[in-house]
Amino acid sequence: MKHFYIALAAGLALTGCQYKAEPVAIGAFNVYSSYENKLPGKYLLYVDASALNQNVKPSDMNCAAHSYPLELAASFKSSTRQTLSNLVGELELVDTPLDRSKLAERNARGMIIVKGEQTIARIRVMPGFWSATLEADVEIVSSITVDGKNGRLLGNTVSGRGVAQADAGAFCEGGAKSLSQAASDAARQALTRLGEALNNSDRVRTGM
Repeated sequence: MKHFYIALAAGLALTGCQYKAEPVAIGAFNVYSSYENKLPGKYLLYVDASALNQNVKPSDMNCAAHSYPLELAASFKSSTRQTLSNLVGELELVDTPLDRSKLAERNARGMIIVKGEQTIARIRVMPGFWSATLEADVEIVSSITVDGKNGRLLGNTVSGRGVAQADAGAFCEGGAKSLSQAASDAARQALTRLGEALNNSDRVRTGM
């Protein structure tokens, strides 16, 4: 532990560094379904994940000079598309939500809107004898709504959580690795739950 704190003190003497955490886009493919088939027809998808990006700092003094920008929006958007593509017969990504009165013009049964509502992320240092571990704990809150031609068919909010650890490294750079892994796991769990809400909705399937 002594050697770790010597290295840590040297790191803190330098200007605090930023270690960007960029989770990998991975769809949620283990979505439970009460039905054998995908949702029939064409659906439009709009994803807003801008609220999920944030700058994370350790919760204690160790590694406090460093910060970890969590760039989650892009991977969450891509992961959402991958997840829902496996559940819907035809899915078209759009840049802005369409009013339900416009669905017929696009030959679509519904407008799906997925929003990343909030990211709650923490990093803490777990000292060891010769080195330390950085543990990241990430919770993602997201919502899904589906509008059909005759009104709202689905509205649901879920959350997903991920916890991951990585060696701190000489200057706490390991926090980015643990944060990326925890955020990827949290996103996958949240999208699994969103996918289940969508795929198992009788109202969405019937359009009523």
